[in-house]
Amino acid sequence: MQYTEGQLGRVFVVRIDDGEDMLLSLRQFINDKDIQAGALIFLGALMNGRMVTGPEEPVIPPVPHFVMFEGGWEVFGVGTIYPGDDGPHIHFHASVGRCGHALTGCLREKATTYLIVEAVIYEFTGLSARREFDKKTQLHLPVLGSGEDEADNSETERSGAGLNAEEPGPEEEKDQASGFPVGLAEIIRDLTGRPSS
Repeated sequence: MQYTEGQLGRVFVVRIDDGEDMLLSLRQFINDKDIQAGALIFLGALMNGRMVTGPEEPVIPPVPHFVMFEGGWEVFGVGTIYPGDDGPHIHFHASVGRCGHALTGCLREKATTYLIVEAVIYEFTGLSARREFDKKTQLHLPVLGSGEDEADNSETERSGAGLNAEEPGPEEEKDQASGFPVGLAEIIRDLTGRPSS
């Protein structure tokens, strides 16, 4: 796990009108306002678009399964914004629905607005975050925290104050036969009727 901490900066409310490409409009707005990191939420309707609805097979790296939709679909979604090699990198995920059918996935390439899309963009400041290409997954993944943050996190874990401290305290002594904490091992034996060793 990685993390970084920052503050809330500016907040923008954006209206995208019928026929405009929602993805292109939001990218252009984010570039124009020089938003380097943030999050966004949006809702409205799309006439058509293209999304990745998962992998063709659950392997790494994944081969994306693309689905096209058209004909006026309700939409709501979220996105993240992190600095990338070519400026802000935006990752959109959404659900679209029409006449009892629904799709959920990663909006890519094109999403034409039908009637209106409303978006709220939250700018983050002070984050140590960027999006980088990962060779293993073949995806652009967020990298959170600086080397200094990671050293602080590691020190906390080594000192036993972290959530994943490996050495049990006296109240967490383990039952030799089951490997569970003593109290939990007794409860399991009581429920299952298994004898203690």
